[in-house]
Parts: sequence; C-alpha cells; structure tokens
Amino acid sequence: MQFYQPEADIYLNRLKCNYDTIQKMVGDAKVMAVIKSNAYGHGAIPIAKALSNAGIHGFCVALASEAQELINANIQTPILHMGRIFNNSFELYNSGQVRCTINSVKDVIELKKFINHNESIITHLKIDTGMGRLGVEFEEAESIMKVLANIPTIRVEGIYSHFSTAEERDTHFRDWQLQRFQKLVKMANEILPETEYFHIANSAGILNCPNSYFNMVRPGISLYGVSSLGMHHNKLSPVMRMKAPVVMVKN
Repeated sequence: MQFYQPEADIYLNRLKCNYDTIQKMVGDAKVMAVIKSNAYGHGAIPIAKALSNAGIHGFCVALASEAQELINANIQTPILHMGRIFNNSFELYNSGQVRCTINSVKDVIELKKFINHNESIITHLKIDTGMGRLGVEFEEAESIMKVLANIPTIRVEGIYSHFSTAEERDTHFRDWQLQRFQKLVKMANEILPETEYFHIANSAGILNCPNSYFNMVRPGISLYGVSSLGMHHNKLSPVMRMKAPVVMVKN
C-alpha cells in the first residue's frame, strides 16, 4: 500500500560541492561543519558521513547528546561541543575526540574537579565579543586565560567567538567584533601560546568577510546551500528539496 505524504529529498552530491566551494574560499583554514539540530533538518548522520568522506576537519554540535550520536555512528573526526558543560557529559570529553567549550569560570572549576584523576582534556575557550549568547565576557578574557595557563591538565586547543551581524550590510558592529577577536588572538599568543585554532567566522562571515577566516571556520546553513545574506549565492546549491502531494484544488 502506498501512502502519499510530504517528503524531503537530500542531495549529498550537492553537499560535497558546497563543502568544496567553502574550503576553496577559506584556503588552508580548517572547516568545522555545524550539524546541530539534526544538521538543520537534513539528517546529522548521513551528512556527517558524507562530509567525513569528503575530508572535512570536524563537526560542531550544540548538545552533548548530538556528539554521542556521531560517535555511535562511528564518526571519528574531532567534535566540538559548543553548549554548556554538565556533569553527565564528562565521559564524552575524556574520550579525546570531543572538545568541550569553556563558557565561564564556573566551567573551569567543574573541569578541574573532573580531571583530577585524568591526564588532560581538550577544550575550546569561547569569548563573547558582542553576540550576547554563551561565552566568557570580553573583559574577563585575559584573567581566564591566565587561570587556564596554570592548569596543564586543561589543554586549550582553540579560542572562538561568534558574529551577531555578519549577514547585515552595515558592517560596523561586525568589524568591531572582529577587532576585539584580533586582540584576543594576540593575547592568547602571549598567554596560551600552544593554542592551535582561532575561529569566529560563521556562514555569513565566510561569505562576505575574508578577514575573519583565521585558521578555522564554522559554516552552518551555507553548507546546505542557503545563503544567510538574504540572496541566492551562485556557488552554493540547495541540498534539500521539499515535495508534497496536492490534496485539494479550489477555484
């Protein structure tokens, strides 16, 4: 028996083309694909497998459960958990594959308790340069870096932030955030010299702000062929096609 219902076709070949386009745009910068919320509704596991096969550096998720889902599917690339740290997530970070995000001094305290009997844990430090979401206050960046510099069991692999207006034509606030982040990079080079990656560019930043690439980027919606700039991007192809049966016609 055949049932008629709405369906979404996912074109993984277009996904790969979008990734190749973005990778060429950012040059040698590592690409961490954002696949939170079931890869924006496209299916996190098939998307992650396709991008892994294409050679992507790693993935970003919002929830610890999303990271665990990728691990269960045998995804072996680095995974950045961008959300808050909770006690029940510590074993994930201990695997060495999942990097947790330090969003506050409280996170450092909790991690320090957890790693008393472990060798080390890999983290990324998020500084709020103006987005107003998660992240350490910009004014506290230097002090928390100095704290982390004295905790050898917490390895700060990366430092990142997030644009709030990168998709807007008025670039003043975006540029102000970028200047703040550049100060953070300089600060980290002095206080945490072993930090490998710096990233602030989201999809909009990738598409219209090359100065924001640094050595890592985090494309989200652009990977799926959607431009956050409010216009179609001629080098990106929609990965999803929605279709549904006609159920009624009225004149």
